[in-house]
Amino acid sequence: MYFSFNANTFRDMFHRASGKYLEVSEKDTGASAVAAESQSAQDYVTAMNQAIDVMAQAGTDSTVQNSVSAPDTGFLEETDISKIGQYALDILEAMVAYGQNKNGQQDRELIRLSVPIALWVARHGGKLSQIDMPVNSLAGYANEVTEPHQLEELAKVIREILDACNDEIKRDVEQSNMMRPWRILNLNYGIVATRSHQPRLIEQAYDALINNLPQDARQFFKEGLQQMDAIDYPQEVREVVERYNNMWGSDGVLH
Repeated sequence: MYFSFNANTFRDMFHRASGKYLEVSEKDTGASAVAAESQSAQDYVTAMNQAIDVMAQAGTDSTVQNSVSAPDTGFLEETDISKIGQYALDILEAMVAYGQNKNGQQDRELIRLSVPIALWVARHGGKLSQIDMPVNSLAGYANEVTEPHQLEELAKVIREILDACNDEIKRDVEQSNMMRPWRILNLNYGIVATRSHQPRLIEQAYDALINNLPQDARQFFKEGLQQMDAIDYPQEVREVVERYNNMWGSDGVLH
């Protein structure tokens, strides 16, 4: 699993994933159309290269954040970090849309690169305003990962992205949409943390769920307790789930 942003690694992975879209065959289209399509994809690659360079430089400059006497090295404020991250996500989304237009499906390899971008924003003090791609990617990982130590790592990544969401996302105004990214992210945080078998991590995820999705918490804990019976979870995990279900699983507790 590739989560943390590293400029060289990210660049290599983006080039590898997007390279197939630069190789446009002349069998199906005329030469001018080939050139136009290839240039469009190349534009995204060029733009992403520029974004990666800026992100790498910002990572270097961030070392002066807490130094009053440090010289002006171009340290970026929260709004700048947020804008750069969103710009990189926009480029990635455009490349995904380009690929989907070419072969009729979204490129999972490209979409998953949204996670290191989102983490870069989170770890540099920025805010995320669009989380669709990272949430979809993390949900995919949650369905694939089985080892407790990997689940622990995944849960911690989800928490970082949750905390970096901007106030508009956290206000959660579209509660009628059951598939909204904020809801999916919080529920997956609870599920992944439970499967990690780490009681402290589970408690953190459940506390976040109660705070962020109080309308879903009661049912989540009830279903979690049912899973304890269906799957042979360790006793320390069962105790945490039982405690939260006893506190919040009864009707009339959550408001």
